[in-house]
Amino acid sequence: MRKLALLTAGLFALAAVLPSGQAPAQAPKTIRLGIQPAPLLAAVVKEKQLLEKRGYKPEWTVFQYAAPELEAMAAGSIDMGIMGTLPIVMVAVNNPDIWYVSDELGNGSGMVVAADSPIKSAADLKGKKIAFPGKASQQYGLLMSYLGRAGVKESDVELFRANAPDMRTLLEKKQVDGFLAWAPFTSEAVRAGAARNLWMADDLHKLKAGHWLNAGWAVRPAFAKQSPDAVVDVIRAMHEARAMLRTQPDEVIAIFSRATGLPPEASAFVVKNGYFVYFEPRDTLPSRDAIKQMVELLLEHKVIKIEKNVDQVLAGLVHPEFVEKALAR
Repeated sequence: MRKLALLTAGLFALAAVLPSGQAPAQAPKTIRLGIQPAPLLAAVVKEKQLLEKRGYKPEWTVFQYAAPELEAMAAGSIDMGIMGTLPIVMVAVNNPDIWYVSDELGNGSGMVVAADSPIKSAADLKGKKIAFPGKASQQYGLLMSYLGRAGVKESDVELFRANAPDMRTLLEKKQVDGFLAWAPFTSEAVRAGAARNLWMADDLHKLKAGHWLNAGWAVRPAFAKQSPDAVVDVIRAMHEARAMLRTQPDEVIAIFSRATGLPPEASAFVVKNGYFVYFEPRDTLPSRDAIKQMVELLLEHKVIKIEKNVDQVLAGLVHPEFVEKALAR
């Protein structure tokens, strides 16, 4: 009886310090997120603590590119991550233990030539040397599509494998006539006056809301099943960050600069010239049809090889229900 009395007293003492009707505060729920060093909306979510405001304790890990991020997800080291849509699809072909839950970025890739170059069309690329990331890249598939439309063959051009950070130097030294990459490598060459755009991904294929589908969010299915509200809240936080980009662009651009190390004018150039297109919340709903179009394009140009039924792969991979719930709230 004495123990019961002490326990009862303790409960009343706790109730006395809490406002009427309020439950004891719960510890923040941990969520482990993977991001990459680019001007992403996640940088806004992180700096503005938009997940903390929703009762979470986020742990952020920066990955230089998709492969190690996907490996970390497979190992259970992160719960969610933003990365290129294509790498997510390619992992899903062999490992169905990944869900694609939200689109975020459009456009992204493109080709530039020297600012004073006479090259203005695919036909003008005949006999020219082009730096590119490799035949396993979406940039290669886009180039083949661009050339094919004009009846130009791959054998008509000289492709030179190079790392994206080195491409601008190659162009300025006139060791190549143009290069294929993504922002900020393409955008910075243009902003500096060393290059001009020959084409962007959006000029070639409009897969989603008038844009090429570049990147989105993936999640471990086990985490999504255990904590579906957490996945929805991450998406809602990204939607809030997108609204800030619309209403407070200068503040968001400053956040992008701090996250990437790019000067503010470089981040502003990427955003204002559409090198990265940030989908509006309604357009973040992932579409199997849009991803299928991208996959079929890359299959056509032998960028990727998928022996399984693409529709079946995408049926298991793409889960729009989380964005649907985020939009409904």
